[in-house]
Amino acid sequence: MAKRSRVHQSTPENERAILEAALTLAVTAGYEGTTMAEVARLSGLPTGSVYWHFNNKEQLFSELIEYCFEKWKKDHTGPTNRDLLRRSIAGSAGGSTDPENKAEAFWILALLFALEKRLADNAARKKYLEVRKQMFELMVERVEPQIPDAVLAADPDFARKMVVLGRALTDGFYIAASAGDDIDFMEFADLSASAVEALIARQAALVTGEPEK
Repeated sequence: MAKRSRVHQSTPENERAILEAALTLAVTAGYEGTTMAEVARLSGLPTGSVYWHFNNKEQLFSELIEYCFEKWKKDHTGPTNRDLLRRSIAGSAGGSTDPENKAEAFWILALLFALEKRLADNAARKKYLEVRKQMFELMVERVEPQIPDAVLAADPDFARKMVVLGRALTDGFYIAASAGDDIDFMEFADLSASAVEALIARQAALVTGEPEK
């Protein structure tokens, strides 16, 4: 097997510079408009160095999805379901309208990217779908402890249903943001959280026979 030339050094700093350059380009030019040459130019590294770290654009975007996912895992936390939903809608969907908030703006690109059926065999698209499943399971882990035990006993999948609902709301606001709708994301995040809390309270009342609180 041929060995790579050692002209280009593989370092965490160079890799981060390439990923940050790719992220900047991705949120402004999209997948199709991002080229390895432009990534090299923006990162300040030779084109050969970019190819040293990433064989092609699909691999680069696959790694970029993982890179943004690590940031997502740190940011999407909170002591209550309201905090989690507020972070998803006001933080992510709302943040996707801000070009400076590149990590959040990238997720709307990834979502639209996933809808491109013609890219079904694209490695980066497959990576996004894998990461999206991981995101879902992490949210279930964070939401489930806040669901009353009686509700989970009656419907073990109830937490998963709430995450599906929360994700649908967040995805919808992503699309609205991308379409340029004038939305107060914090207001709608709180409205959405109140609706989810009401659903949980209603389900608890149905299961226990006690009045809704």
